[in-house]
Amino acid sequence: MSTSTDALGALGSDLAFSVSFGIARELLDAATDAQISDDELIGVVLALSIVLGALPRSFSLAYDELAKRRWLGLSVSDESEGPSNSGLLAFVNLLVDIARRISVSISVQLLAANVRAKQPQRAVRIVSLLSVAVFFLFLEATSSLGKRHRPG
Repeated sequence: MSTSTDALGALGSDLAFSVSFGIARELLDAATDAQISDDELIGVVLALSIVLGALPRSFSLAYDELAKRRWLGLSVSDESEGPSNSGLLAFVNLLVDIARRISVSISVQLLAANVRAKQPQRAVRIVSLLSVAVFFLFLEATSSLGKRHRPG
């Protein structure tokens, strides 16, 4: 089962990458039509990625607060392990995580397109694209350093 799960995860990542390439191209064309600079577009998409990264924790805190106050028919769970996850909350968090991953991928695509468009020399483009890749891989690798690991 682990092999099929890994295969589906890899397929999902490949599809998100392919879709983000098309979305990035459309966003660049729309930005050109609306006379928005590439830098502004990249800033907006990166800001969206940051907001989407903060939403799951915000949803969880809001859900726990609503449950604690017994609003909307929610009740406090008996688990003392941390925030509770209802089926709806888990589903919304999954959708937000997918949107965040796609927006980060779009950001990478936009940065790569910006480098290709603005650098006249091939060697400079290659080094710039490698630095963009290293930067995002570094961010991904260090994003979980501050998270607590719960003993399972």
